[in-house]
Amino acid sequence: MATIEVTKQSPNTEKNYQKVIVRGEIDRDTIAQLRDGMEQIITTLEANTLVLDMENLAFINSEGIGYLTDVYNRLSGSGKNIVILKASARIMDIFQLVGINQIIPCYTSEEEIVSKA
Repeated sequence: MATIEVTKQSPNTEKNYQKVIVRGEIDRDTIAQLRDGMEQIITTLEANTLVLDMENLAFINSEGIGYLTDVYNRLSGSGKNIVILKASARIMDIFQLVGINQIIPCYTSEEEIVSKA
């Protein structure tokens, strides 16, 4: 059975972003757990940018992609940003296929995020 882990790190107040590590698989069995884990983070986000570190994300389905667009819409509606960090080549292929990378910026390093902000 697939698992998902959402880990909030301490906010980077100097660079004004909140990093969240997403590890495992996002599918129909884990989407509710992902939503639950992300809800408090999103509603209490003080930083300007939410950084989703997906280096250890092995799979994402269409429900997960839909959820990412929902998060994007919620945050952009309140003047905040979401970016994806270190997605694997496999996940990036999916993002490019459906065009999510045209909506949510994808970066390979935290330094790249800071330089583009």
